[in-house]
Amino acid sequence: MVRQNASSDMTDHFADHSSAYASEAIAQSCMSSPAHTVPLSATVNAAGDQLRRYGHTALCVVDATGTLAGIISRRDVEVAIRHGLGHMPTATCMGAPVKSIDPQMPLATVQSLMATYDIGRLPVLSQGALVGIITRSDLLRHLSTADSQQLLSPISSISPRAQHGEQTIQPLPSVAELYEHLQTRIAPIWPALMLLADVAEEKGWRLYLVGGAVRDLLLNALGESYPLTDIDLVVDGAQSGTGGLLAEAIQARYPQVAARVYGEFQTATLTWPIDAATDFSIDIATARTEYYPYPAANPEVEVSTLHQDLYRRDFTINALALRLSRDLVGESAENSHTTGQLLDFFGGWIDLQQCCVRVIHPNSFIEDPTRIFRGVRFALRLGFSLSPRTEQLIRYAVDSDAYERMRNSPQKVPALQSRLTTELQYLLSLDDWAQALAEIERMGGLATVHPSLTISPVLWQQLQRIVQWQPRFSSLSPRWLLLLSILIAALPSPECHRVAITLNLEADSQYRLKYLHQWEATLLTQLSQEPPPSRIFECLQPYGEFELLLIAARNPYTLAPHIWHYIVHLSRMLPLINGGTLKRLGYRPGPQFREMLTAVHRHTLDGDIDTAQAAEDYIIETYPLEFD
Repeated sequence: MVRQNASSDMTDHFADHSSAYASEAIAQSCMSSPAHTVPLSATVNAAGDQLRRYGHTALCVVDATGTLAGIISRRDVEVAIRHGLGHMPTATCMGAPVKSIDPQMPLATVQSLMATYDIGRLPVLSQGALVGIITRSDLLRHLSTADSQQLLSPISSISPRAQHGEQTIQPLPSVAELYEHLQTRIAPIWPALMLLADVAEEKGWRLYLVGGAVRDLLLNALGESYPLTDIDLVVDGAQSGTGGLLAEAIQARYPQVAARVYGEFQTATLTWPIDAATDFSIDIATARTEYYPYPAANPEVEVSTLHQDLYRRDFTINALALRLSRDLVGESAENSHTTGQLLDFFGGWIDLQQCCVRVIHPNSFIEDPTRIFRGVRFALRLGFSLSPRTEQLIRYAVDSDAYERMRNSPQKVPALQSRLTTELQYLLSLDDWAQALAEIERMGGLATVHPSLTISPVLWQQLQRIVQWQPRFSSLSPRWLLLLSILIAALPSPECHRVAITLNLEADSQYRLKYLHQWEATLLTQLSQEPPPSRIFECLQPYGEFELLLIAARNPYTLAPHIWHYIVHLSRMLPLINGGTLKRLGYRPGPQFREMLTAVHRHTLDGDIDTAQAAEDYIIETYPLEFD
């Protein structure tokens, strides 16, 4: 995985000392000073007390030296306390790194920063020291008494992204450029997409392309190319039911398109046949917000705004939106930014250029632990790395007792059950599964499966071994399930079965993991000496290839040689005679046939009988015919 050099500085500091702005209003003129702070060592409960005391929506968090470490908001405090994490340090749910400004920064630039990054407050630093804070309220108060026309300036004329650290940050591509890329990539369904946009506009709604498709279009602008096989659309400004209505409009024009509508919010999936082997999928949903009643629960959702819909997503690079409108096709680059049709509230464009996967809000991994696995998958797929703060928040979530509390509670926890299994399947199906698993292990993420699950050197060998053997000996068994079974089998026997049940694995997997340790102990006893081939066959025949592959990978020097001998040779030896042979020899069909054929096969396996004639001679000699 590509790794960035992590800076120890917890702030993104924007400074502008240009004399050209000497006559303009500056941050120092309207900032609140001193800024109320809370110590980094304080608990979330203590931060909540301070927020209530001062009536603030957020507080600056400082370390023992008074250096700004982050910002903790009332919203994040309330979420953490609701999830039973009030005893944790503020660091576990504060926002960091923090964008800060210089006291001399023009208020026009401050305004632009707040609008561009959707920031409600900016700490003011002078030579690294916190001297104040400027909030939207401060800015509005100043606007009410200042010449607003002089202060306000178009966002497009200011380039805060170019001031981000010392790196050169490219400006956002124009909407026209992105439209051109999109139209080229999905040419067969472009007319249908424009039809959806037209219907939405007629209804007074706004239709947006969101998430991964926008991310991949922006990566295309940076010189990377990723195929688009599906897209997600969000309707803003409407109530529930939009998916069904838009699906009807598409099917009226394109009857070959299959549509499925789901749930009370009438989300829809359109499946567009591109050719005989390829389908293109379009998911349509109304803009929603979500609320997690407790950690790892399924979220409760309700209709909301596009901003809230993007905020509920996992990472900044997936929280991007491009408005779809026929009127915007061919829009000039000069107008694209001011129209605001490409929406990036959380700095996803910068993170794409810095090859960074960054979580949107501090409690994200507490509420949905599957995001740990998704973050690693995205990082591997894109050649990115998780931001240091994102890794830190993963460790905070793992070290909290939230997962274990919810695992032991009577409440349903889908993010630790079926949804976690789905993410494990995706991750263990990757070509780079070992690297992905190593990242999860490094950050302690396997605690989502079981609190004591770690990957020892022996377990790593078992995982590698089963992947090498699986194509040769058990091609029908899915690799991800073999790997997951090996992982779970590293736990004590009762825990194996418990985890299999928790993950909602299928009944045969639950049964297998319940008895695997017992089967191994039995086989180690039965095959402890130098057993004859017939004994190996007899002991291993009751097991399927999946079970045998697991047992062999876990017992490479004891049971594996017998298992390979059984799979490769013994199980493939055809019987020399059958029931028809016995009838021809004059034997009457009955229960004795099984005993006779088994005896012949046993001697064949051991090499005592090697021809059909020898088998017949053995039968006649051992089982004399009885004549009436």
